Amino acid sequence: MGLTEIPKGFKTFLPEEAEKREFILKSIEEVLSLWGYRLISPPTIEYLSTFKVVDDSLEEISFKLVDRFTGKLMAVRTDFTPQIARIVASSFKDDEPPFRFFYKGKIFRDVENEREIFQFGFELIGVPEVEADAEIVAVVVNILEKLGLESFQIDIGSSEFVEGALEELEIPDKEKFLQLLSHKDISGIELFLEERNIPDSKRKKIEALLELYGKEDVLYRAYELFENEKSQNAVKKLKEMFSILKSYGFEKKVIFDLSEKRGMEYHTGVTFEVFHPLSGFSLGIGGRYNELLSKFGRNLPATGIALNIDTLQSLLEKKGLLKSLEKQDFYIIDLKKELHKAYKIATALRKKGFTVARDIIRRNPEESIEIAFKKGYRFVVVLNREEEPKHALYVSPNREEYWILGKDNENNIVKAILIFLRKFERLEKCGK
Repeated sequence: MGLTEIPKGFKTFLPEEAEKREFILKSIEEVLSLWGYRLISPPTIEYLSTFKVVDDSLEEISFKLVDRFTGKLMAVRTDFTPQIARIVASSFKDDEPPFRFFYKGKIFRDVENEREIFQFGFELIGVPEVEADAEIVAVVVNILEKLGLESFQIDIGSSEFVEGALEELEIPDKEKFLQLLSHKDISGIELFLEERNIPDSKRKKIEALLELYGKEDVLYRAYELFENEKSQNAVKKLKEMFSILKSYGFEKKVIFDLSEKRGMEYHTGVTFEVFHPLSGFSLGIGGRYNELLSKFGRNLPATGIALNIDTLQSLLEKKGLLKSLEKQDFYIIDLKKELHKAYKIATALRKKGFTVARDIIRRNPEESIEIAFKKGYRFVVVLNREEEPKHALYVSPNREEYWILGKDNENNIVKAILIFLRKFERLEKCGK
């Protein structure tokens, strides 16, 4: 194993990828700030008990280490939501809800494929009404539309509905059956039912359960199909939620899937999962978790979602929605190293909002120009040439001509550059 290798399941982002990621994060943050959500930043490492109290399975996939000061077992963050619950229950114990927080960063899970996942999530805590769940969906729609996506779909389900349905059907080995449902394993479900001698009347209901996927009519079919109180209350909430989303104009963005239980173990009601036809993976998943905060000492309802930024960035790249970020403006080459002049020109251009870098390696100027264009700079400014003109500006590698700049005074040079840019932009608009 060489020193340049990194462990399986981890990623390195080079400048172009990292800049695009930063653009995505800033875009999401702008939307959430407008909705009244505030940034919160939990620690990367917590005591293992913080995660284990929420879901025992998190211990198995955690990267664990021992705190040498206390001897307690710690874990690198496997999930943000337990951390948010702990923070609200402790740091905001005397504050009144609602709480609207967002977070961004990596979760780490010691599994075979992705061991490092970048998430951007947001939580609405302290609101029991379904309007809170509708808000989460509405914010997701705003975020994805801001990023330029159109054909996405938000699958809405209910763990409460599925649990009620399985209780009504008296399904044995419920966890095994839920796993089969989540994988849409039809042959596995049939074998499961045969092995446990499930009667035909219940099998027909299970077949109908598997078909509860679609638009608003799914809710009416589900209400008629299962008569237990838990499932019917869940459907009523979904109907109310859909009515709110319809009033927002988002009814075409959502679809109902009541055929499986989604999310983490702590999800107790409405669940969300975001899909796009050009992505083979979910863009985000979340839902309601009304019992989680009570584990940390404060009984508050909550709902939220975490977007998978790795998957989202890959999709935006595929759609060509990140190309406009490739912006490098000026590269300054000073042949006599008059540092004050090059610095003042760079500063003046930066104040105008341009990106400016200086060539500080001694080499042939033609080589420096070629390197600048390879790095993606649009313009190269060469100062203090021996031949006339003394200062020149080069435009892209496939244009040999240069533009004569102002005299020695750096202010004149900057003025000449700005005059040139106005002319150049007009030529670009005309397609010349």
